[in-house]
Amino acid sequence: METDEHTTEDAPTAAKPAKPLWRRLAPLVVLIAGLVAFFALGGPQYLDAERAQGVLRSVDGWVQDNLVLALVAYMIFYALAVAISVPGALWFTIGSGFLFGPYLGTGVAVIGATAGATIIFLAARYAFADWVREKFPGYVKKLQDGFSRDAFTYVVILRLIPVLPFFGINIATALLNVPVRAYALGTLVGVIPGAYVYATVGATIKRAADTGVPSFGSLLTPELIFAMVAFAVLAVLPVVYRRIRTAGPQGCPV
Repeated sequence: METDEHTTEDAPTAAKPAKPLWRRLAPLVVLIAGLVAFFALGGPQYLDAERAQGVLRSVDGWVQDNLVLALVAYMIFYALAVAISVPGALWFTIGSGFLFGPYLGTGVAVIGATAGATIIFLAARYAFADWVREKFPGYVKKLQDGFSRDAFTYVVILRLIPVLPFFGINIATALLNVPVRAYALGTLVGVIPGAYVYATVGATIKRAADTGVPSFGSLLTPELIFAMVAFAVLAVLPVVYRRIRTAGPQGCPV
């Protein structure tokens, strides 16, 4: 009689035990706690335009004297705000332009937004991706097949065209098989136009505040005009996207 050694060797490798629920949820709970703390400590009051401008003006001198430290600090601040999904993140981009100008401000906002989005992407994937794939295998596989063809391009399009809120894109892509590198690079590229628009608005507000009550013509700098055109293009992109999808071949994803 044959021994059981052969049978044991041919047996499939035992599946890894599932991670405890508390461990999977821990990173997400930390981010949620950060959002709760933001509201509890009165953070929303600083999303008011006048109050935010007062805070920015009060730190402007320190920023100019400690530019490198200020850039790093604001990037970290921006990343944490995005990671805990503070509403109205566009105000932080405007603030970045106010403090650092349209170009440095855009860079700070783009890096901060990408870092924060990647943090919540990883936390959501760690918490829910396996569970969603187990509960909705067919639906998830269908979506994954589309993303796997060119995940980077899909992420860029989702960032450029606001089909979903920024937070919604973070969560949705986390539940699919989107590689972290493609997600981070796609986010980095996709948020640049919007970040430039709002950073330029912030820089223009700063210029207006420094010069008192300027004429309308003096506010129309080349940077602001270009930003306004970019904003108009971004505004019509969802309509163009829907038209292209409607006109595409039946059953062929666009």
